[in-house]
Amino acid sequence: MSVPQAYEGLWRRKGIWRSNGSSDLVTPVWWFQAADFHIDLRIPADRKAVTGFAGTTAVEGERCEWRPEIAYPFVSPELDAGFMRFEGADALHEEGVDGSYDEDWWREAGVPVSSSRTVLDDGRIQYEISCGEFLARATGKPHKAADITVWRRLPTGLWRVIASTTAARENVTVETP
Repeated sequence: MSVPQAYEGLWRRKGIWRSNGSSDLVTPVWWFQAADFHIDLRIPADRKAVTGFAGTTAVEGERCEWRPEIAYPFVSPELDAGFMRFEGADALHEEGVDGSYDEDWWREAGVPVSSSRTVLDDGRIQYEISCGEFLARATGKPHKAADITVWRRLPTGLWRVIASTTAARENVTVETP
């Protein structure tokens, strides 16, 4: 299963508008999309509803479906799918298949993208996607809370954590993620 190359890269959400009238234009969202895998992390300012997930992605025509294998805090049984419409090479509009939301996205970083999925010695699954100066890693077991972190490479060559399911890790700088 492979998604069209037009989807690959790091996407950031401009906003979400829900059919119930609510909207969110401020929650930072990072959606890393590789040829087969995705990592998605959403961290509201109050951190009360941090969510993230990683798994496979299936695209059929304009319909895109994300199938999480690991997640924080848990894998939801709900279908996560939307109808996608490109509004230029780096702009994307998503409409929930059930009509409950609309989201607008912009591509922060494009190809080349590299990704891997590894089963670690302790049975945890690790997804990793890099794109330009950004790197995302999601590690966990199905039905257990995953650890998801996003780094950005600094001009010095060091890496800074810009988002994580572990708040204490954010803004930490390391030599190697």
